Amino acid sequence: MERREFLKNTAIIGAVALSTAPLLNAGTAKAEEPIHELKDPNNPSTLEKKHVPLVQAPKRVKKGEWFDVTVKVGYMLPHPSTPGHWIDDIKLLVNGKEVSEIENKAGGTTSSDGCFKIRIEAPAVLEAIAHCNLHGTWRSAPVKVAV
Repeated sequence: MERREFLKNTAIIGAVALSTAPLLNAGTAKAEEPIHELKDPNNPSTLEKKHVPLVQAPKRVKKGEWFDVTVKVGYMLPHPSTPGHWIDDIKLLVNGKEVSEIENKAGGTTSSDGCFKIRIEAPAVLEAIAHCNLHGTWRSAPVKVAV
């Protein structure tokens, strides 16, 4: 009887572990996951309208001076932030290199937008990469900032 009870409990524990794995990984980007981009600016899909990040930065800044970069996730429609659907991280890239990241542990209480304070020494290209816990990873259009 002990063996039967052991196997039954093992099966229950395994089932619980498998069923909660998506919840545990819901807020993490997967390395093998494709990065989505806006395909046709003249005819964006609803998913693109809500998920493609928009980088807002000055066109020109002074060398070495701090400035704000805002990333709005959902370049046409704001991305929802609910307990089941949210942006779990936003990365800011300068000339293709990640320089900062905002991580949201849960939806519903955190905004889908982010603000970064950076400085650059030379002209740069800024991009954002945002990850939705349901719809994957999305890249913004590049934004050039002159010095």
